Formats: sequence, structure tokens, C-alpha cells
Amino acid sequence: MLPPSILPADSRPVIAFHGVTKKFPGVVALSGVTFDVRQGEFYSICGENGAGKSTLMKILSGVITDYDGSLTVRGEEVRFRGTRDAEAAGISIIHQELNLVEQLSAAANIFLGRELRGRLGFRDDAAMQREAAHWFAQLECDVDPRCPVHRLRVGDQQLVEIAKALSLRSDILIMDEPTSALTESEVARLFRVIDRLRTAGVTILYISHKMDEVFRLSDRILVLRDGQVVNVERREETTPSRVTHQMVGREIETVAREVDSHPPGAPVLEVRNLSLRRRGHARRWRLEQVSFTLRRGEILGIAGLMGAGRTELLECLFGASEEPPAGEIWLDGRRVHFAHPSEAKQAGIALVTEDRKRLGLFAHMSVKENMTLCHLPQAMPLGFIQGRKEQALAAELTTQLGVKTASTAAPITSLSGGNQQKCIIGRWLLTSPQVLLLDDPTRGIDVGAKAELYRLIDDLCRDGLAILLTSSELPELLTVCDRILVLSEGRLTAEFSRAEATEERILEAAMR
Repeated sequence: MLPPSILPADSRPVIAFHGVTKKFPGVVALSGVTFDVRQGEFYSICGENGAGKSTLMKILSGVITDYDGSLTVRGEEVRFRGTRDAEAAGISIIHQELNLVEQLSAAANIFLGRELRGRLGFRDDAAMQREAAHWFAQLECDVDPRCPVHRLRVGDQQLVEIAKALSLRSDILIMDEPTSALTESEVARLFRVIDRLRTAGVTILYISHKMDEVFRLSDRILVLRDGQVVNVERREETTPSRVTHQMVGREIETVAREVDSHPPGAPVLEVRNLSLRRRGHARRWRLEQVSFTLRRGEILGIAGLMGAGRTELLECLFGASEEPPAGEIWLDGRRVHFAHPSEAKQAGIALVTEDRKRLGLFAHMSVKENMTLCHLPQAMPLGFIQGRKEQALAAELTTQLGVKTASTAAPITSLSGGNQQKCIIGRWLLTSPQVLLLDDPTRGIDVGAKAELYRLIDDLCRDGLAILLTSSELPELLTVCDRILVLSEGRLTAEFSRAEATEERILEAAMR
């Protein structure tokens, strides 16, 4: 039990973990975790990727049922047999990794497994759509309940997950990185919903790598490191730098790029009047007349609100857009047209997608196989895979990128989200690209791993790689980019040098 001095005196624990331990093959995810949460608290859980945060919440939500130790909910020891048991106990979770059925509509996903039915027992789609519309209205978003989820961007899919959790009307709500794919305005809307939930007495367990969110909302902050509780403190008794130090066991270095020390080289990518049609929509264009130049050794940022066209722009450059784009793309002084991503890869363009789970990972493969997949021709010069060469490539990358894994033979799904992202980036670095497209690359990555990734991006830039980077976090763009372009509803509305760019100027252009 935690020291009484840091616990609210006017409420009883609604949740208590006692000596909870969970082991996976070769990895101790949790070790003797003990803490409790009070009714109506906003309780933040912080830690690096792999610290055990998501594992802990999966135990509380009934996703993981095999563990040592005990869990108490409202004074009674429980052992959930599945997520239905947890939901029946008033517990729901918003997963960091989206857990949606892509072929079904947004409304069908919200009520999956608990469909609303009419008097004759038939499924009532209209009632589910009305109820879904109500929850989307609560989130102040305009997602169409009838739209298939696979047609929604990651940010909108995240809002479907949030609406699903809210629709359960639970009084214990777990939020695992709920803002990782949301824009600044969508985050502000979510915070308004959270404020209403707190007023209604809902207990919230919140996982986030974003210290501004943690310190805006929390009553108490728990820090995990290597599966163990490091500390629990009230928000007003600690600081962001103290929390990050406890998370990693060291001070996080401030990343400051010396842009003037390595000026960009010659143009490597030129985009002229790029347009992408949107079929069957009042807005005819996803992208309209976008033009820019990217130079060797330059990091060019793309800012914009959700739906501005950031991801669509990168997909056009990689030959992965739903419709063939109009306009011109020039690579190394030669006009190119990519009908398929394999053509873009062969020409020297690489894309790290924003949707890691759906578009980046091969879940049935190992860490090694995920890393070397795009480099197999070099690993099989005689027509078959040379295991030792493949293993050496994967081992070198895991060391270089700081991937935390028991073995390169471990399943990729056994890694934390941040380590999975490092594997995907490593996969593309093996192809020796001229242009690296990074679509929200630090989504779901902790502060320590972000700093490492920023240094890696800077090193690649200094080696002459041209990098085009999108991000939902404006401070990230301001930290790493030489220039920033701003998109608004598919149009290029502003361009800022590093010296000119501020959050206010970028937001003003994004809402233009």
C-alpha cells in the first residue's frame, strides 16, 4: 500500500494492484507492481516504451488474464476471464493500437458484440447510427457513423475508439495514448470531454508520453521503469523533468539542431502543381496545386490539421494514393511516375507510414524478418536467404537504433509500440534511400525514444539524406525541421524557415 500522505483522504480505493507480475518469453513485463487508484481520480501512468504500462492496463481491462499477484476492484478481489467481465465491472479501455474491424461502419464498430436490436430481435442499424452520432457529437467531430472504418484516417479511427469506450458508460476509463493520432484542435475537444467525465465522477487512468497533457490533467502520477513502480507523486509535488528522469533513469538531453552547420545541398525532389482528386465528395480535391522543393541534407516539415492532406501528399510521392495524382514529380532531375510503391522504393524513396499496426508491421513475422524484408535481394545473392547475413543485418540495426528486444527472433508483436516503430524505420534505412518520407514517426513513442529518433534523423540529414516529415505535434516540427510547409484543406497556405516558424503562425496558416 502506498504511503497515506500522498493519498486523498476523502475517498476509498476503487482499484488496487498487489504484487502484480507478468512474464512473457524472455521478458519480465511487470514485477511486483503495487499501487491503488481512488474514486474519481485522474491517475496518469508514465514510463518509457516497454516499461509495462500497456501490459498493466490490459490486465485491468481483461485482455490479459494470466498473471501473478492480485487485482482488487471496489474492495473485491477479481480475476477477469476476458474483456466482457471487465466491461461488466464498469471498466473500459481506449487502446493505443486501434482495435477496429475495418470493413464495418463506424457505428457497427462502436456496438460490435452488443448490437442494438428492435422489438422483434432484429439488429437496429438506424438506432446504432443515431447513438453513434450522439457520441461523435459529444466529441465535437463530424465522423459519419455509416462510413466504413477503412476509409477513415487514423485520427478519425482513434475518435471511433474513443466513442466506443464512452458508449459503454463505464465509471472506470483507461486511456492508452488517446491523443497519439489527434491534431491540436481534436486534443482540445477530447480534454473538454474528459473534464465532463471527471465532473461526473468517472475514474480515469491515463497513459501518455506528452508531459503537457499529464501535468494539465493529473491528480497523481505513477512512474514505471522496467516493469516496476519507481514513484508515485501528486502533480503539484513534481515536475516534467523529474518525471522524465524517473522514467529513464537519466536526464533527457535537449535536442537542438545546428542548422547552419550543414546547409542543404542540391534539390533532389521537386513537386509541381500536384493535385489529388476526391471522388464523390463536395470537396473535389484532397490536394490541389501543391508545389515545393526538397534538397539533400534537408528536413522539410509538413504541418496541417486533420484532413489537410499531409498523409495523402506522402502517399502520392510513394505511388500509394487511391487515385493517380495530377501534376509533376521530379527526382534527381528526372520526371517520375510511380504506379506502385515498389517502383518508388526502387527509385530511392522510402515511406514510414503513420498507421504502424495496419500498414507497417507484419504481425506474424519476427523482429529480424520485419527489419530485413525490404532488403532480401541483398541477403539472398544465391537465390535463397542466407540466415547468417540476415541475422547480422538485424543485429546491427537493433544495436544502432536501440531496439529493446529479447532476441531478433522474437515476434514483432512482443515489442512495445516505440520499438516496433524503430524496426520499421530500420527496415527502410537498409534500402539506402535518397528521400525518406516520415508520416508522424514518433506517434506512440516515449520522450527518451523521441530524443534518440531526433538524433538519428539529424544524423541521416547530415549524411545527405533528404527527409520529408509530417507530425501532429507542432513542437516536434519546430525542433527538427529546417523548413515547414503548411497545408489547409489540401492547399499549400504557407512556408516558414526555421527562424520564422512559431506555433501561432503555423496554426493561423493551417486554419486559413
